[in-house]
Amino acid sequence: MKTKNILITILGVSFFCVFINSRVLFIDNLIYEIYFEQLSGDQIKELIESKKEWSWMPYVFVFVLIIIRTSLITLCLNIGVFFYDTENKIKFIKLFRVTLIGEFVLVFVGFVRLIYFLFIKVEYTLQDIQQYYPLSYINFLDIKNIEPWLIYPMQTINLFEIAYFFVLVYGLHKLLKNKYSKSFEIVAVSYGAGLIIWLGLVMFLTLNLT
Repeated sequence: MKTKNILITILGVSFFCVFINSRVLFIDNLIYEIYFEQLSGDQIKELIESKKEWSWMPYVFVFVLIIIRTSLITLCLNIGVFFYDTENKIKFIKLFRVTLIGEFVLVFVGFVRLIYFLFIKVEYTLQDIQQYYPLSYINFLDIKNIEPWLIYPMQTINLFEIAYFFVLVYGLHKLLKNKYSKSFEIVAVSYGAGLIIWLGLVMFLTLNLT
């Protein structure tokens, strides 16, 4: 499958997941439950109506997120290949394709979240939806006792992230035709460094904005 078709498929699946979540999960009811003691009925209705007017924003956010995330991770891999495997001159677009294939793992998270709230945790709050991450270390912790700036790093420790890592390793291994251990090293250093920088940035912003 061509890179363009992979990107279109990922975006299509992601948009479908956003659409289903907006239709199935009772976000409006949760908003009402949160604000019914703070705002009047009319104010809550205006808030919900305003949310509906901006209902296209999640699609834009998902599109921008996928493009930026895959581009930055591809850049990390590109730098890693440059320093660790100078004999191979790999085009950016080929590394981008590897990253896009790995993106299917992360897109699948959305479906797992949907299934979880539909069939397992049928009684949930808006905070549950925002903070739950499937197969993550944070699910074994009491979020109320966790500092806000630690929530995202804890969510990142999950089996999907590990699966994504190994998809990158395998894709790079097939692309470079080198030893699997060599591709593992390249991804561990390049993607690992990028992930640490990203986590540090998110933690810094959370600390300063909360």
